[in-house]
Amino acid sequence: MMLIPSLTDPRSEATRQRLIDTGLELFGRYGFDGVTTRQLANAAQVNQAAIPYHFGGKEGVYLAVAEKIAANVGPQIRDLQTQAESRLSAESPQSLLLEMTLKLAEIAFAPEHQKSWFILLTREQFHPTAASDILYTGFMQPAHDMIGKLIARITSDDAESEDNILLAHAYLGQLIGFAIGKATLSRRLDWPLEFTPAEWQQVKATIARFSRATIAGMTSGAD
Repeated sequence: MMLIPSLTDPRSEATRQRLIDTGLELFGRYGFDGVTTRQLANAAQVNQAAIPYHFGGKEGVYLAVAEKIAANVGPQIRDLQTQAESRLSAESPQSLLLEMTLKLAEIAFAPEHQKSWFILLTREQFHPTAASDILYTGFMQPAHDMIGKLIARITSDDAESEDNILLAHAYLGQLIGFAIGKATLSRRLDWPLEFTPAEWQQVKATIARFSRATIAGMTSGAD
């Protein structure tokens, strides 16, 4: 029997990382069901046998992609959590909420987090898989929890109440809207689909303005 030579060593860490990077691009573009193992292997330029060897199958690659996203973003979010909690006793929750919102925007709109990341995360909202748990615990829940606790301090509500969680979700919606609604905004403003750094700065300035108005409304509502 003729053995097909490997394009790369299937045992190497480089092969594993190449499959994860390629999986991020392909799964983001076509979804889990829209990608075959052959397509994944060909795009990554590895032998197809590397997929079951390293990951057990296509689902393993998909979960590894989710773990990579969580490992990249999670520490940044948890660092913001720690900052907010340690400073809350000495600083106003209003100023901290604004600061943490803008820092979340910096993370969300970083160039490496656009395109495939946004698409994959959006797919998981509509069609959750096992990857959804990884993404949720890795960074979504910590970000939601941080914003919710700051809002609760402003409104004097229970951070875990339904009303507060809904309010935190609505507040975070501004970031989500800019992240996944680029096509609509580019048409409305006649911007390119891939925003320039200057255009992203305008987006962040708008988020700051909207956040200040929202926080002011929360503050007056708590009086």
